[in-house]
Amino acid sequence: MVRRNYRRKKITKVKSSLSSGDSRNRKKYVKSRPEVYGILILMVSVLLFISVFGFSNTGFLNTYVNDFLSFVFGVGKFLVPFMLLIWGFSFFLKRIRLLPSSFGWGFFLLFFSILGILSLRKIFLFNNFNYADIFDKVLVKTRGGIVGAGIFYGLYKLFSSAGAVVVLGVLMVISILIITKISLIDIGKKIIYLLKKINFKSVGNLFKRRSKEDEYTVLKKPLIDEKEIYGSHGKVDLKKIEVIDNAYRAFKEKVETQDESIKKISTIEAASDQLKIPTVKSGDLENNYRLPPINLLKKSRDLPSKLYKQGVKERVYILNRLFSDFNLDARIDRVVSGPTVTLYEMKLSPGVKVQRLLSLEDDFCVALGSPDLRIHIPIPGKSAIGIEVPNIVRSIVTLGDIYSDDDKNLTDNLLNVPLGKNLSGNIIYMDIIKMPHILIAGATNSGKSSCLNSIIISLLMKVRPSEVRFIMIDPKMVELSIYNGIPHLLSPVVINPKRAASALAWVVGEMEKRFKILVERNFKSLEMYNFEAKRNENEYENFKPLPYVLVFIDELADLMILSASEVEDSICRIAQMGRAVGIHLIISTQRPSVNIITGLIKANIPSRIAFMVTSNVDSRVILDCGGAEKLVGKGDMLYLPYYSNRPERIQGAFVTSREIEMITGYIRNISSPEYSLEVSKRISDEKKDTHDEDDLFYDALRVVVNFGHASASLLQRRLKIGYSRAARILDQMEDRELISAYDGSKPREVLISKVDLIKLLEEEN
Repeated sequence: MVRRNYRRKKITKVKSSLSSGDSRNRKKYVKSRPEVYGILILMVSVLLFISVFGFSNTGFLNTYVNDFLSFVFGVGKFLVPFMLLIWGFSFFLKRIRLLPSSFGWGFFLLFFSILGILSLRKIFLFNNFNYADIFDKVLVKTRGGIVGAGIFYGLYKLFSSAGAVVVLGVLMVISILIITKISLIDIGKKIIYLLKKINFKSVGNLFKRRSKEDEYTVLKKPLIDEKEIYGSHGKVDLKKIEVIDNAYRAFKEKVETQDESIKKISTIEAASDQLKIPTVKSGDLENNYRLPPINLLKKSRDLPSKLYKQGVKERVYILNRLFSDFNLDARIDRVVSGPTVTLYEMKLSPGVKVQRLLSLEDDFCVALGSPDLRIHIPIPGKSAIGIEVPNIVRSIVTLGDIYSDDDKNLTDNLLNVPLGKNLSGNIIYMDIIKMPHILIAGATNSGKSSCLNSIIISLLMKVRPSEVRFIMIDPKMVELSIYNGIPHLLSPVVINPKRAASALAWVVGEMEKRFKILVERNFKSLEMYNFEAKRNENEYENFKPLPYVLVFIDELADLMILSASEVEDSICRIAQMGRAVGIHLIISTQRPSVNIITGLIKANIPSRIAFMVTSNVDSRVILDCGGAEKLVGKGDMLYLPYYSNRPERIQGAFVTSREIEMITGYIRNISSPEYSLEVSKRISDEKKDTHDEDDLFYDALRVVVNFGHASASLLQRRLKIGYSRAARILDQMEDRELISAYDGSKPREVLISKVDLIKLLEEEN
């Protein structure tokens, strides 16, 4: 019995191996079969090219095929080889093969409509044409063939000649719409939008200007409409600007110098309560400043839907098979495909514990081939469980896809910016006024800087310098420096971490000044103050709207390492009180640790954005919950606003450096920066305080460089000074990064060489 069972098992193993080998060969044959079809179709298309176009002496078969195609399709025979050529290439090119089937049907509908219209041309060529001769062999070959004649003749019998023309024209339009996927409603909206942009008055002024070119006087400004200079899309036309004469330019410069002197006198005589932030007059802004055009932002390419559908079907099959293998009574109820991940909604049968599903998470990862799997228990608002699986083919979400001039969410709220798209493909917005401060954290190369750039560019596309001003702190020196020179900045981008603390201290002082103004005017918020100021701007000189101030910090870790106490105190004070006076913080860091994102900072900044991190601990530091460690990077984020207790997964918008350069360059050409003297003076004073050296500073520096280490006792012996003075000199050396920091009983290391010391002494002399 044992031997028989052993033989039976051996025979079944051999059969299974043979059957598996046959299935493998069958799969290889199935994979290679479409290529064979493609080669055969390409061969037929080449032969048709030879027979139809007659490139060489054709044979008997080619001549017969040419006559047959001429009789059937007429002039349309020249399109048949091209159609076969595209069909043959579709077996090799995925981009053509994955096109929807409606594309082919639309192409065939267009082809037969053209054949009918070619047959229609016989009526217009021959006035005394008899419809009984429509199937004449000679005319059929020179027009739309027997097929086109049959199509037209049938339509003629049903609808008469005029009706046939209408039907064929409509069929051509429908086929073009099917092929191009263009909507007539969208075309109409675009035409109306372009007509609204065109200013017909400026076109009329151009003709008037040509007749009045010789009537120019020196003291009279020429009648040039500003829309002629900037155009309908806000782009500067340099050729029209250069038309201004030198005499008029000299007169204009004199007037501008007089206006500047008058402005200086008026600012000196203004009340001391008015803030010293340079505010531009609303009239100047309306005339000189133009918002960047929307066409500077690029849109992403739409990928074919078949790329997603095939992967979704395979994963649904894998998940259902896993449920049956592990005896888990569950089913996939709904699938939501997003730009980065796909959500599979699953329902468990009554009596099945959720803990069983969580214990199978590793098995799901192995079966789906994805290490980053995220499970929702439950999906908000539904009695279902969600499994988020990253897509095999990811689609990029650009800022041009989510930003639009016609979007009411952006036009109605001043500081409302788009963040990205969620799983359903809906645009997610962030209102900075309501947040009121944002913390962005994540690992390196996960998308933090792209998110920060998309927020800044979104604001630059919609706000004016009189409405919003920026303070940018960038210790990394490369991310935000591209924005130098734009008129929205209160000061140049701060790249020195030591001066960042003084810039934040200025923001705290500015916040206190604004509170005094609101208290004197009996207002609770900056929105109410600006609303009344715009209404009464002409009545009171000192009652003017105040701009919002946004503080961007690209790397918080560098600031916390150098001056943790000062930076933390300033950030906490601004976060606690800055909302009422229009001051908001947007902080980014790549080190989400407890010593960088402290408890006080987290308590005062409720709105947070988490990108991909390395561990669950870092995710809990940012969001107070896990999940960020399972993100896939490249803009994949978890957005936790102040009004929600569960983060939402979003694919962030991407902005290229080319787009940033184009937009900032456009803004620099229109308006020049007007930096605040208070901020620059505060930073320069801080710089002077750090460079007040002792009289024996350079003598002490020579001593420590010669000995190779620094200590207070060494300076006491060599310079014959007291301990307190020697310790102050060491602190000054440490501030200038000439020696290392204090390290217990060990002597301080000298960080400069003798050559550097000689150069430093020469510069000082």
